[in-house]
Order: sequence, then structure tokens, then C-alpha cells
Amino acid sequence: MPPKKKKSKKSKKSKKKEEYLPSIFNIPQYENPDIVTPKVDLIIKLVHPVTDLFTLKIKVPITTRVEQIHEEISKMHQGAISGISVCRDRFSPEDVLDPKKTLEQCGIFDGEIKLLYDYKPIVGPLLK
Repeated sequence: MPPKKKKSKKSKKSKKKEEYLPSIFNIPQYENPDIVTPKVDLIIKLVHPVTDLFTLKIKVPITTRVEQIHEEISKMHQGAISGISVCRDRFSPEDVLDPKKTLEQCGIFDGEIKLLYDYKPIVGPLLK
């Protein structure tokens, strides 16, 4: 039997680093929406009676829905109110802000905004 030939091993250490071509897509840098979104200072007051007890000052982004402001008002009254109506600068039933819209869609973009609200009390809130 003839002797087996030894195979010569080639060194594979001379690999080149892969170079990537620049991306053909224009990918924007990520920006945190909590930082980038403008914020608004809201001063929310009860229409009648005018008192500081029912004044709420909060800072929210302009992407906040009016419905979330309704929830904050309800929390301030400990859930004993319903039928909340919120208006900007002056209160009139024709100027009520739509609860499904954001503050931005309602024309509120920056600064300190005064909101006025009215409500209907729940009869017998403990029985609910």
C-alpha cells in the first residue's frame, strides 16, 4: 500500500474586513418624542363659583387628548362629576373642545393656556 500524501494547509488568517457600502436609504436619527414634543402649561379653572380650590395647573405635551384633561378634572373632583365641558379662554356652550381631538388639533401649540370647565354632578355618587 502506498503511503498517504499529506494535504498542505493554507492559512486563512489573511481575511479582509468587509467594507459596507453607504446606505441608499436616508434613515433619520431617532428623536425621543418625550423630549422633542412641545409642552403647554394649562391652567384649568371651574367657571362658577370662581375659586382657587378648583384650579388645576398641569404641564402636558400638545399631543394630549382633551379626554385626558377630562380625566384629570374628574380625579380632582374624586369622580363625583360627569358631563365635563372644557373651553379655551372663555366659557360658552358653542366653543366646547371636542374630547376626541388633541390640544394641537384644537389650536393649542405653546405658552400658558387658560381652560375653563363646567360639569354636571352625579346624583348619589356613593351608590354608583
